[in-house]
Amino acid sequence: MAIDTNEPKPEPFEKNGLWSLVRKNFWGVITLIAVTVVCVIIVQMFKKPGQMSVLESQAMDMTVMVPPKGAVPVAIATVMKEPISGSVTYTGTVQAYSDEDVYPRVTGRVVKMAVYPGDIVKAGQLLVQLDPSDNSEYSAKRQEAQSAEDAAMHNAGIAKSEFTQRKFELEAAKEAEKGAEKGLAEANANLAYWTPELERQSTLLKSQVVSLDEYQKELAQLKVAEAQVEQSQAKVREARNTRLAAQAALDTMIHHVGHQYSAAQQAKAALKTSVIYEKYTRILAQEDGVVTKRLISPGVVVSPGMMVLKVAHVKQVRVQAEVASDDADRIRLGSKVTIKSSQSSSEEVEAKVTSIFPAADPASRTFTVEALIDNIRDSQGSSNDQVGSVGTYKFLPGQYVVMKISTGEHEGLTVPTAAIIWREGKAQVWKAGSTESFASQSKYQCPMHPDVISDKPGTCPKCGMTLETVKAKTQSAPAKKQYTCTMHPEVVTDAPGKCPKCSMDLVPQELGGKNESHLVAVEIGLSNPDKTEVVKGLSEGDQVVYAGYANLQPGMAVVATEWGKAGPVRLPTASEVQGNRLDSSNNWTHEEMSGAFMIKVSLDPAKGGSNTTVIKVGKHGGGAVSGAQISAKTSMPGMGDMAGPDLSGATGMNGEARLKSDLSSGLWRLKLKISSPGAAPIETSVDVEVP
Repeated sequence: MAIDTNEPKPEPFEKNGLWSLVRKNFWGVITLIAVTVVCVIIVQMFKKPGQMSVLESQAMDMTVMVPPKGAVPVAIATVMKEPISGSVTYTGTVQAYSDEDVYPRVTGRVVKMAVYPGDIVKAGQLLVQLDPSDNSEYSAKRQEAQSAEDAAMHNAGIAKSEFTQRKFELEAAKEAEKGAEKGLAEANANLAYWTPELERQSTLLKSQVVSLDEYQKELAQLKVAEAQVEQSQAKVREARNTRLAAQAALDTMIHHVGHQYSAAQQAKAALKTSVIYEKYTRILAQEDGVVTKRLISPGVVVSPGMMVLKVAHVKQVRVQAEVASDDADRIRLGSKVTIKSSQSSSEEVEAKVTSIFPAADPASRTFTVEALIDNIRDSQGSSNDQVGSVGTYKFLPGQYVVMKISTGEHEGLTVPTAAIIWREGKAQVWKAGSTESFASQSKYQCPMHPDVISDKPGTCPKCGMTLETVKAKTQSAPAKKQYTCTMHPEVVTDAPGKCPKCSMDLVPQELGGKNESHLVAVEIGLSNPDKTEVVKGLSEGDQVVYAGYANLQPGMAVVATEWGKAGPVRLPTASEVQGNRLDSSNNWTHEEMSGAFMIKVSLDPAKGGSNTTVIKVGKHGGGAVSGAQISAKTSMPGMGDMAGPDLSGATGMNGEARLKSDLSSGLWRLKLKISSPGAAPIETSVDVEVP
């Protein structure tokens, strides 16, 4: 079948269909385009400057709105009168109440060490055993001494028995001597009778009254009496000699008994010594404590004077700190001390100063302050602590602790300690307040170093230049209540209403102007890590900056901000700060609503030395304001409001005035006055940070 190649091809859909659609809906497309153009023209004509669309306003995050640069967020505290306790904080060291260095008192080999560093020991507990207890040199010596002591006591007993015998023999000799003496007395008495009797018989014999036989019998009786006397005398002499011999034997025995008992006592002492030496092989703990060091191991032969263990007695411990002499002068015996194991520890131990060493350390020139504390934990300690464990004690010897020592207590003006700044040995604070609050204060400032401020004339300690008097500021009239927009802080009116840019309700603006910061010299009294007493330089109710002042300069605007450990908890919102400032964050351009005008201020170019301040004045609903007279007084807040050149000019047809300013690098403040025919003069202030 033949194909007709001359048949016309259909046109593409993109070309044929589109044109067909346009031809069919031509007037509808024209109408849509016309409506769109008209809507765009209407929106552009009636939209207010800065006004957001519905989508823009819904997408905007209100929580991230921050104020314009010009007011530094800082933490501010109020000077108040309250009780304050001064204190100083030092790092201290825990020392044992006493240390027991364990030494052996005899030579021996260590066969047992029942303790290890960290072990709790009780008084009388075995620490070290030297040599076997049942087979050692010292046990053999003890047995030998025991035998010698037994023999000596036996000999002393025998000597005592012999002494008793000699004593009885002496008593018998004495009795025999007495009997002999009585016999002698009887013989003498008998002789005394017969002697005169014989003489009488002799007389009678001569007279031949008696016979010779009777006389001889009487004579025989006399002879017998004389013989009895001689015999009794011999017996007396014999008895006396026997007594003397018995006495001598007793005396000898007494000496012998004494010697035997001395030998027994010597043997007993030798036994006691050997027992003591044997006990020395068992080294016992003298008091309760903790083993802190072990210097030898079992198997080592030790000798007297060789340290084997260290035991610390820690039922009580001494906590000592090396304190500077200035602080030591303010510390007294009985001063309160708070002790913690670290700054972050929640467990505190309260104590009192028990000793202040009377001599300074020759190297550090510090004084040792000591607190003696009971170191046993109470029954409500940690549940993990067991009786007899190291956890039983609050602190251990050698441990570093933090000691907060009281230096006094009374009532006074206080500020946060963080607010105190030390410069060249003198205390200063950043005082915050309105411009008017500093107007009556006479200050002296170095023209080269603005941070050097003094209440008295003198020279700068940094460069030696003479301090210049800071000109006093005039007291301005009380500020009127004004209203501003939280979204557009440049919008300021004298009456409530809605913002011409975003139609939000205007809110009252805080009266009193923005706060400024100035360095103030102070004298301080008691101090602790949290609060410091101010004796001179501040009054109750003053505001001081205690955080965020690292880059402050005198006269710089500040705003109170909630402060945390890491810095501001949040930045202040635009409604909290009404600072007008030109800097790099806004490309040196600032716009605000003041009175009946919209004022736009910029710096051209943004550099120091040769620049122009451009001021553009417009109406709320649009349109330029020409012929407005503009004057500006310039000053440098960081130099004590040192005056700069006065500027003046007038706006042209475009509502713009270019004032040749030639501002040098630094922070400048421009006080503007705008006068327009038919309108009240407007005054405003703008800060310019010239790079």
